[in-house]
Formats: sequence, C-alpha cells, structure tokens
Amino acid sequence: MKDKENTYNPPQSEQHIALCRIVDEQLLAGQKDNVHNLFNGVVDQAQSGGIAFEDCGAVVLEYFWSLARIGAVAVPGGALDRLPVKVPGLLLTERGRRLLEQGEKSPHNPSKYMSDVRRRVADPDDIVLSYLSEAVEAWRCDLNRSSAVMLGCACERLILLLAETIASNTAIPGSDKIDQDLKKRVYISPLFDKIRSTLLTLKNDGTLPKKLGDAIERRLAAIFDHARGLRNDSGHPTDKEVSSEEAHSGLILFPGFYELIYKIISEITT
Repeated sequence: MKDKENTYNPPQSEQHIALCRIVDEQLLAGQKDNVHNLFNGVVDQAQSGGIAFEDCGAVVLEYFWSLARIGAVAVPGGALDRLPVKVPGLLLTERGRRLLEQGEKSPHNPSKYMSDVRRRVADPDDIVLSYLSEAVEAWRCDLNRSSAVMLGCACERLILLLAETIASNTAIPGSDKIDQDLKKRVYISPLFDKIRSTLLTLKNDGTLPKKLGDAIERRLAAIFDHARGLRNDSGHPTDKEVSSEEAHSGLILFPGFYELIYKIISEITT
C-alpha cells in the first residue's frame, strides 16, 4: 500500500483553493513582515470575501508550509531574534515570487493547477491526471527526473488517445496505418510522426480549422518533443540532469498541450 503520510494531499474545494490564492496574493503584496501578520491578512481578506477562515485554517497552514518546502518562502527560527542585526521574519524568495506570479499555470499549488487542467477539458482522462498529479508532486519534492518521466507518460497517454481516435475513423487518410501500429507494440515517436503527417493532411484539405492546423507544428509537435526529450534524458541510466526549471517548464506547457489535443479529438469525431 502506498504511504500517504509523506505526500501533500491538496485541498480540492473551491473555498480551499480560494484561500490558498489569498495566501499567494498576500505574499506577493509584500506588506507582511512575519507569519503572524501574514495570517492576520489572510483572515481579513477571507472574511471580507465571505469565506469562513475558522473552518479551514488548517488548510492555509498546511499550504503555507508546503510553500516553505519547495523554497518559495523562508521563515527563521525564534532564536534569530537574539542576533545583533535585523533578520526578516518572513521572506518571499525570488523563486517563490516567480512561481506565485504565474498563478493557476504554476504547479506550486496543486489544487489550482489541476483545477485549471480540468477546466480546459470537458472529460479529462483519469490515467492522464494520475500521471500528471505524480509529476507535480515529484517536482514539488525536487525529484525532477521523476517528474519528467511522469509528465512524459501523461503526454504519451494523450498521443495514444489521439491515435485511437484517428484509427477509429476510416474516413481519415492514414487511419489504417495508425490502427495497425496500435495493434502491435507501440513505439511512441514513430506513431507520433504518422499522427502529425495525418493531421497536416487534414489541415491542408480544410478538415481541421486553420487555428488548430497552424498549432500542429508550432505547439503540438514542439511540446511533445520537449516532454519526450526530458523523459528520454530522465528515464535512462545516464548522467544527464534535469533541472527544476526544466521540469517546471514541462508542467507549465502541459495544460495547453492537453487542451489542444482535446480540441483536435473533438474536431475529428464530429
């Protein structure tokens, strides 16, 4: 059984997500010089917005310390007040500012990030979301290779779903070849090349709207190549490192990648 004790389980309710967003806003405002004043500010803003803080104060506390764990905030110990120089009682780090300013796009707050993904897709695939969730949590734990591998799996699952959609529509040129590939051991890169070729044909004959057709090379292929490259670097026993920034960039790109594939699937099944 998987150990849940060491895993941050983010709140899922809209009220909890709103409270975590308030924490971000208070930190970005830069007017709170210690944790006590920060929490007072969160309470005041929550109450003015009609949110009962006392019902979910533990959520805010847990979220704040999750930010500390990923290096977004720094809080000194009590003994530092004995130093002969002034030390900040609460610091939003440069990394933390970059993350918080990205809002829903950044996985520093898993609830907001996953909610953003779900909003983009009408019926998100459970397997995709499970890999994505693990990619987010691995990145938050600074396990960047693991994050890249999990994100690569999420992307490959989407490519397989797109391939299955094309294969099921015999009116699409090349659908038979993709169907044959799916019945054998699947090698994702050659399969993606056939999918890209098929989609470009649909673009050229006007089956795909221009906006979607233009995104095939610019976004679909580019993001897939990025995620695939990170996974290859991470999933083989080499000395190649994956930085936090590289893993984070893959997570930032993923919601738009999923939305694009969802729109293409919707277009070719109607």
